[in-house]
Amino acid sequence: MTESYLGTQFVIYFDREMEKKITHEMLELSAKIAKEHYELTDNVDRNLNYLWYMYHKGSKVGTFRPFVYMAELQLLKRMGYINDAEIKNMIAMLESSDEENLHMVTLSIKSFRDLRIQEHGEYSKVNKAYTKIAKDYPHEILNHEVFMQTMVAK
Repeated sequence: MTESYLGTQFVIYFDREMEKKITHEMLELSAKIAKEHYELTDNVDRNLNYLWYMYHKGSKVGTFRPFVYMAELQLLKRMGYINDAEIKNMIAMLESSDEENLHMVTLSIKSFRDLRIQEHGEYSKVNKAYTKIAKDYPHEILNHEVFMQTMVAK
C-alpha cells in the first residue's frame, strides 16, 4: 500500500466518523427539542401537539426535519437570545451542502438552548418564564407566516 492510499483511507474513515458524530448530535438535540415543544403545546394547540408527539413519541422519533430547528430558533428569538438576521444566517447554513455548516448550526442552537435553560429552566407548566410563549405558540413559534417573515427580514 502506498502512503497516499493510506492517507485517503484515513480521510474516508475520518469523514464517516465525523458524519456519524454530527448525525448523532443532530438527532440528540432534535429529540430534546421535540420533547420540550411537545410539552409546550400540550393544552395549547392539539394539531401542533400531535405533530410534536410524532417526533417525541410517535413514528417520527429519530427523524430530523428542519422545522424542529426552526421552531427552537423562533423560541430563542422570542426569549431574546437571537434575532431574525441570525436565524436567516443559520437557515442559509442549514441549506448548504457543507456538512460542517450543519454541525455549526447544531452547535449554535445547542449553545443558545443550553443558555436559555440555564437562565430560565426548561419549560414546565409552572415555569412563569414560558406562560406567554405557551399561550402564543401557534402564532409566534411554529407558524408558516412567522417562518416566511423571518426569512425575508433584513
